[in-house]
Amino acid sequence: MTLGEWMDARVPPVPEPFRAWMVPEAPEARVSVGALAREAEASLERAVQGEARPRGGAFDLLAADGFLTYACEAALEGENPAEALDELIRRFAS
Repeated sequence: MTLGEWMDARVPPVPEPFRAWMVPEAPEARVSVGALAREAEASLERAVQGEARPRGGAFDLLAADGFLTYACEAALEGENPAEALDELIRRFAS
């Protein structure tokens, strides 16, 4: 399943007013902890750069949190949740 398909299938869905910030940069990528973590990193980068949208930085920061939460969810559904979660902690704690 691709990230785009996976995002569209979330229950509950991403609230419509916030959906514009939760569109994956790589919607064709296969769903994985790493792919979701890369989406979180991209959202964090946009927040730091300060997009031209009103309050864009705040919404990009919330999107990063959303993608990271989804990465944790994917980690828990994987074969080795503890290892995947440890990797996420190392990746984002630095």
